[in-house]
Amino acid sequence: MGKISMILAGMALVPKLYTRRIIKIHPNYLFSLVGFGIGSFISLTIIFAEEFNGDVSVSSGHSQIHHLTIPVLFGLFGMFFGYVYGRKSQTKEEAFQEIFDNHQTLNLILDHLPLLISYLDTDLRYRYVNKTYEKWMGLSLNDIYGRLVKDIVVENTYEALIQNIHKAKQGKTVTFDTSRELNGSNRFLHVTLIPHLDENRSVKGFLSVVADVTQLRKRENKIRIQKDKLEELNASKDLFFSIISHDLKNPFNSLLGFSELLHDDFDTLDEAIKKECAGHIYESARNTYELLENLLAWSRAQRGKLDYNPSLVNLKILVDENLRLLLLSSWQKNIRLQSELGEDFRITTDRELVNTVIRNLLTNALKFTSKGGLVNVSARWISKNRAHDFLEVSVTDNGLGIAPGKLNQLFKIGRSESTEGTEGESGTGLGLMLCKEFVEICGGEIIVESEPGKGSIVKFTLPNK
Repeated sequence: MGKISMILAGMALVPKLYTRRIIKIHPNYLFSLVGFGIGSFISLTIIFAEEFNGDVSVSSGHSQIHHLTIPVLFGLFGMFFGYVYGRKSQTKEEAFQEIFDNHQTLNLILDHLPLLISYLDTDLRYRYVNKTYEKWMGLSLNDIYGRLVKDIVVENTYEALIQNIHKAKQGKTVTFDTSRELNGSNRFLHVTLIPHLDENRSVKGFLSVVADVTQLRKRENKIRIQKDKLEELNASKDLFFSIISHDLKNPFNSLLGFSELLHDDFDTLDEAIKKECAGHIYESARNTYELLENLLAWSRAQRGKLDYNPSLVNLKILVDENLRLLLLSSWQKNIRLQSELGEDFRITTDRELVNTVIRNLLTNALKFTSKGGLVNVSARWISKNRAHDFLEVSVTDNGLGIAPGKLNQLFKIGRSESTEGTEGESGTGLGLMLCKEFVEICGGEIIVESEPGKGSIVKFTLPNK
């Protein structure tokens, strides 16, 4: 019975071991307990089956020791298998925990990205949205989940989505731009639609990523404006050199040629030729002077050195002065100059700027009007809110007119081309651009209406301050 007592004593130790804090409940310990129990049962069975005489003595104990080692060995095997199983279970638990942690991390990242991220099913219903929707749209996730896109987004965004969704249904990634009001301001949005394909390449849904690109658009617009300014500066430089190298040089060729003829052959020339030479010299000198005046004024305007000096101006007197100045030119081409202005057209504006505008417009009209034509100056008040808000001045001619394709290029530096007049008069293309700048400095605007073969009307407005 001593053998049985030893085994039972061993079995009694197991619960005590499992009650200790050192040993924690774990599959390998459980398997050890089960193995020890099975081994003990086998050992007891063997003991009862054998014939023995009394207790095991100390001297003969070593021959019966296997009765005790059987449950120990089974317990060790149980512990081993428990350890292996426990490692596998632990690995699975760790994998599940890792997946859970990754899911939590992914949600944390998606919810804090400055992007609208959503998943749409094939019916275009929201099946997932990140928390950025709450911040941008003021809607809770529950308000969005399961609802149709058309119920959430603005009309123009939904129309853009419908226009592009057929490509996404074909398995293609789609991008498009749209806009909507967010947080009280209009925002530009860039949408990327990525199809979710199954193993058969069928579309299961769509991943939608929406980025706010307002700042990018503003920077692009700023760069575009700077680019346009640089191009304008380069065009201004090219025009300036063109005027100096060509348009300013030609009048001096005429001056030198006719003055040389008078100097060398003055005594032999008859009076008619002398008078003709003097007329050419005068015309060249006048044209050169006008060109220099315009060039200097334009240069000051480009450098921002042109000041606006308002005073009360009688427009009729100003127009009459310019008509008298151009009387000889109109007489040479047999063109009638007339004014319909009365004494009541008085306005506070910059006299010198308006004077330059009127002189250039009249010179242009004479240049492109054939012999026997008419150039007319008129004005009228434009009233708003029962007050005379603007004075509109019109210079009308029945000359060559301007082709529609050239009308929108008249005031663009570098694109405005000088055209010869009806008598071969040359020009620089600078006059109209100068008129536009001066009118805008005065607070008005200038427009041109024209029809080829019938003439042109140039109108500019001046605010009644």
